[in-house]
Amino acid sequence: MTHGPLWKRLVRGTRWVWSAQRYRDALPADLDATVMALDARDRLHAKQGRSTARVVFHSPAGPLPVYLKRHYRLPWRDRVAAVLQPNGRHSPASAEWAHLERARALGIAVPDAVAAGERIGPWGELQSYLLVAELTGCEALNEVLPTLVASLTPTRFAAFKRALIAEMADITSRLHQARAFHKDLYLCHFFLDLSRLNEAGPKLTLIDLHRMGEHRWWADRWRWKDLGQLLYSTHGVAGIDDRDRVRFWTLYRRKLGLRRPRWHRRMVRLKAARYLAHNR
Repeated sequence: MTHGPLWKRLVRGTRWVWSAQRYRDALPADLDATVMALDARDRLHAKQGRSTARVVFHSPAGPLPVYLKRHYRLPWRDRVAAVLQPNGRHSPASAEWAHLERARALGIAVPDAVAAGERIGPWGELQSYLLVAELTGCEALNEVLPTLVASLTPTRFAAFKRALIAEMADITSRLHQARAFHKDLYLCHFFLDLSRLNEAGPKLTLIDLHRMGEHRWWADRWRWKDLGQLLYSTHGVAGIDDRDRVRFWTLYRRKLGLRRPRWHRRMVRLKAARYLAHNR
């Protein structure tokens, strides 16, 4: 992808757009021209120059529900970096697009990226957008677990949790083995496919990878952050007890062959306690 000389990017600006082949026919032809001004209010969450909302596109192939993430105002360091290196991933939307593909390459189920785009310049402007396919029939674990504990028999719920914890440990260890860290690893970012409850094992999808990063140096710091967030997010969720937390930790540390597990466990607990104290 070419963006012309620096002076042209600075004075006239440049842009790039990408869309997945399988979804292309369901998207409007003028998507890139209209997406930043699209009036989207369903499940709208907006603050600090960014927004997330649910949008449904209609085509002869049927409806396509997506989540649209837009970024209107970004820090100057990102704007300058984008002008100097337009093929980089300097906006949150373009970064998350790359992170989704990275996680998928690790064998982790993540939402499909439908389309992405970035507008660079003129004069230091930077805007971006990302569309990800809605996880139809899925719910966040922190919301679905209290429902399941009330609807399933104790024996079936215990078996379900064992399989669920094993999958969560596998997802987390796959990330961390690659020195990749989610940095927002709360229970609400694991989505469960409710259509597969009667199958041999649950099906989890990991969402919101916009903060994900790879750290070869001092990886333990980011490990403690991820695991501390996850531990903190389990408190107060009906259906989760200390036995479940111990089972996750045992599986996780075994998969990684973690040295000094007691030390790591202590640091994770301290991190979770800080999140809890801050929330209070």
